[in-house]
Amino acid sequence: MSESNQNPESGPLYAPETGFSLFVKLFIIPAIIVLVALGIFFLGTMALQHPKTAEQYLEELKSDNTSRRWQSAYELSRMLNQNENIQFDQTLRQQLVEVFGGAKSDDPRLRQYLALVLGRLKEKTAVPVLSEAVKDENNDVKIYSLWALGNIEDPKGGEAALGALSDSDETVRRMAVGALSAMRYEPAKFALEKNLESDDQALRYDSAVALARLQDGKAVPTLLEMMNLKPSGDAKKDEIIQSAKITAIEGAQNLSDASLKAKVTDLSKNESDIKVREAALAALKK
Repeated sequence: MSESNQNPESGPLYAPETGFSLFVKLFIIPAIIVLVALGIFFLGTMALQHPKTAEQYLEELKSDNTSRRWQSAYELSRMLNQNENIQFDQTLRQQLVEVFGGAKSDDPRLRQYLALVLGRLKEKTAVPVLSEAVKDENNDVKIYSLWALGNIEDPKGGEAALGALSDSDETVRRMAVGALSAMRYEPAKFALEKNLESDDQALRYDSAVALARLQDGKAVPTLLEMMNLKPSGDAKKDEIIQSAKITAIEGAQNLSDASLKAKVTDLSKNESDIKVREAALAALKK
């Protein structure tokens, strides 16, 4: 796996990507979860032709063949993502946790795909090993582990995600914000509030929505900024602007603020983007 990097064509209104296109546009839990879960499966070039049982995949995960191990982890994650009929009893779940925890020196792809499996299963017993993996040397292992912690939504993973806010990698930091948002991790408020001062627009917006989910009124100015974004004339950027406005509308529903309600009302009447207008109308009905 390649290290994370900024897409040079994404422009200032963000669409950071990893080398394997983990995101088309990384934007806030639960959108982060959806995009990661969908995006990474485009990578797969080795999908197995004859699906096996969970027990058979587990045996392959324990094999001496490095390539077979990570491919089996990939196939399990793919099947779970596509809601294929595959059963995991508690014994199998625990064995998956053990394989993940014992694979620190293995091919990073094994840990990445196993993190997705554990996240899709919402396996709470995996929170300790996933939290430890957030400190991994491989950025993609960190990203996938944070994704899993966010999808599991157990506040016990909050400390690890909070620590990842200071990571040197931009995408790791943003995934950490998403995980904290999903967990509604109260101790993260101060760090998220500091992010509102960041020059990184993406991090600022993600943090504002996370704070809104924590019912922190300091998110209000940034949410208003998001809802006031104007079309750029560039189709890709305008799609991201649309997502920003819709996400801000959804975040605003967590706060009792007159200025937010007034802006949502305005969007419901005057917004030119149909999807944004519909999102505003739907929010006012709740």
